[in-house]
Amino acid sequence: MKNKLLPLFFVVTFFLLSAPSASAVTNGVVKVGLRYGSSALASANLENAEGAGYEFGYYDGDRRFVALGQTDVTTITMSPSGGSSVTVTRTGTSEVLYEHFDRDYPLGVRPFGTITWFKGCRYAGGFEYVPESAGSLRVINVVDLEDYVKGVVPYEMPGDWPLEALEAQAVCARTFVQGHSKHLREYGFDVCGGVDCQVYNGHGSGGAGPSETSDRAVENTAGLCIYYNGTLVQDAVYHSSDGGATEDGANVWGTETGYLKGKTDPYEAQTSVPNNSYSVTYTAGELSWILDQKGHSVGTVQDVYVSEYTPLGNVKQVTFVGTAGTKTFTGDDCRMIFYSSTYQKSVSSMRFDINGRRGGTGTLSVNGTGQLSSLDGVSVISGGGTVSTLWGNSASAITSSGTATVSGEARQPSGGGNSNGNFVITGTGNGHNVGMSQYGAKAMAELGYSFQEILNFYYTDITIR
Repeated sequence: MKNKLLPLFFVVTFFLLSAPSASAVTNGVVKVGLRYGSSALASANLENAEGAGYEFGYYDGDRRFVALGQTDVTTITMSPSGGSSVTVTRTGTSEVLYEHFDRDYPLGVRPFGTITWFKGCRYAGGFEYVPESAGSLRVINVVDLEDYVKGVVPYEMPGDWPLEALEAQAVCARTFVQGHSKHLREYGFDVCGGVDCQVYNGHGSGGAGPSETSDRAVENTAGLCIYYNGTLVQDAVYHSSDGGATEDGANVWGTETGYLKGKTDPYEAQTSVPNNSYSVTYTAGELSWILDQKGHSVGTVQDVYVSEYTPLGNVKQVTFVGTAGTKTFTGDDCRMIFYSSTYQKSVSSMRFDINGRRGGTGTLSVNGTGQLSSLDGVSVISGGGTVSTLWGNSASAITSSGTATVSGEARQPSGGGNSNGNFVITGTGNGHNVGMSQYGAKAMAELGYSFQEILNFYYTDITIR
C-alpha cells in the first residue's frame, strides 16, 4: 500500500509558559521512564505491531493526547535535532515525516492500534521523547494504569504462579506506582521501568510476557490498592524471599512505618524456593578495596562480623575492623556494602551470618548451671506460655535491669576470617526482607489463602479498597 504522508507541522506554543511537571498517576495514566540519563538514546525506533502508522502531537497537562499530524508508515525513528526539537523519519532513511519544535510539550507519538515494538518489547499506549543535554533522547511510555500493572506483574512474579499470589502482586504493583516515594519528577515521569522501581516490560518480547492468569489477576483486582489509616501507602514494597522472617522497615531503612512491621514467616518454608540459601566468600583484600571504592576505607580489613541482630534474627549492624580504623553499617547498608560489580559478588538478603560468628553483648545461662554454646534451634517459653524456636546466636532477653542482647557464643578476636584468611557469608532469603515475600505469597496461595489474607499477613493494619 502506498504510504500516505501528511504535511509537516511546526508546533508553536500557545498554552503554557513552562512544561508541566510529572506527578503520581494522573487521570489513570502512568508515565514510565524507559530510557533516560545514562541510558538515553541517540535515536529511538518504533514499529507498529498491530495497526497502520502513528499520530504525532503531544500529551497535555492532563495527559490527554493532542494530535497534530499522522502517517501510515509503521517503522519510524525519532532523533534530536537541536535544542528542544525532535525529527521523525522513516526508519533506515532520511525521509522526514514530522518535526516537533515545542519547548513546553515534548513530542508525543501514539500508534494507530494498541501495541508498539520498542527495543525488543511490545508496549501499550504511546510515547514521549524529550531531548537531553548530551544530544540524546529520553523515552517515556505513556500508558493506562491497568495496562501498566499488566506489564509489571509477570516480570515481578512468574505468570504461571497461583492466581491469588498474582492478585496480591497486582495490588502491590498498583499501589506502589501511585504512592511510592521514588517519583522522578525531574525527568518528567512517575516511575522507572527497572529494578530501582519495579520491573516493567509491557507485553514482553513475543514468547515471554503476560500470561492469561497474570492478566486475569490484574482484571480481578482492578483499582484496588493498599491503605493505612485511610491513606494510600507510600511504599508497598516487596521482595523475593525472606528466608524465615520479614523485618521492620525502620530496621532496614531507618524510617518507622506502621504497615511495614516484620514477623516470623511460617509459610515460605512450605513451598520450593530456588537458591534460598546462599554462601559467598570474600578475601580481606576484596573487602578492603570495596570499602575504599565506596568511600569507607578502614585500611586493610582484619575482621568483619555481625555486631547486632534484630529480635527476628535479621542483620541490623555489620562492623568492619581494619588497620586504619573501624566502620559499622546499619540497616540495608549491611547487605549493600558487600555489593561489587567488579568482583561480581553480593549478599542476597538481610538474614545472614559471617564465618559462623555473631556479635553480642552478653551470655545466656540455662537454669543457672552453664552457658549455651549456640542459641540456634533453642526452644524458649514466653511469659504467656508460647513456645518458640530461636534462629541464630543472638536474642533479646529481659533481665533485672531491662532488655539486653545476649549471644550463645562470644565473638572471635579481630583479625579473624576462616583458616584461609577469607570471610564466608552464609544466609537465606533474597531481597531487603521488608513487606511481602513473593515466595511467601506463593506458598500462602498454594495453601488456599486469598490475596486479601496474603496482603494482611505481610502488611500490618491495612485496608484494601
